[in-house]
Amino acid sequence: MRTVKSFTTVAVALALALGSAGIAAAQSQGHDSHGAGAIEITLNDGAKWQGDQNMITGMTAIHGTMAANLTAIHNGTLPADAANGVAADVQKQVDFMVENCVLEPEVDEQFHIVLGEVMTGISALEAGEVETGAVTIVQALNAYGEHFEHPGWQMID
Repeated sequence: MRTVKSFTTVAVALALALGSAGIAAAQSQGHDSHGAGAIEITLNDGAKWQGDQNMITGMTAIHGTMAANLTAIHNGTLPADAANGVAADVQKQVDFMVENCVLEPEVDEQFHIVLGEVMTGISALEAGEVETGAVTIVQALNAYGEHFEHPGWQMID
């Protein structure tokens, strides 16, 4: 069953990456002192998109996971097994959000840009590219915060 869920998540992300016009992400080189990448998401006629509780729950959990490990990532001291644990925790939330998605089509399209970047970061973490993966996920989280209503959301430096 787990294999089917992971396959579904990958299939959805791949379909979105290949099939949606306007889904593009600049090369993710970092945040803050690491350089800046950009994720191209549009606002809803100048306003932030309204999501649902599943999106808020999943993104809050991903934010917590990244924030809890940020110091070790910045210091280069996050062991490979811990990076894999971070990747697994983040993937679990992506799976949850994809499986429980009830967003309106316009919101869904924009949110999947964020999820695509998160999944790129997960892949990098799993490949041992800890800083690259973490930076990609953090950039996606910050882009999410700029484009989606999420009470109490805080950007990650």
